[in-house]
Amino acid sequence: MSENKLVLRPLIGLTNGLEPREIERFVVEEIEKHRRLRDDAIGLEAILEPQPAGDAKTETNRAYISAMIAVHAQQTVVSTLLDILGYIPEMPKKTPH
Repeated sequence: MSENKLVLRPLIGLTNGLEPREIERFVVEEIEKHRRLRDDAIGLEAILEPQPAGDAKTETNRAYISAMIAVHAQQTVVSTLLDILGYIPEMPKKTPH
């Protein structure tokens, strides 16, 4: 792992000794979580853009910033777990609703 890269060291300890298939399950779950968070942030951004200035826009902007903080924090989780696993696992196929 790169010294300049942000790594969540507790995840290294938590996954120490786990079988790769177990770590892979965590990776898949956390990637799916990242995608949900990203979709939420994109939805807020879409609402934010056409809003006129005012209190509602300020609150939407705060919600968007908060959502983006969650997206970036989750990206660090995913990145660390991928480094631990050593490869990108195949993602399960989603069936359309």
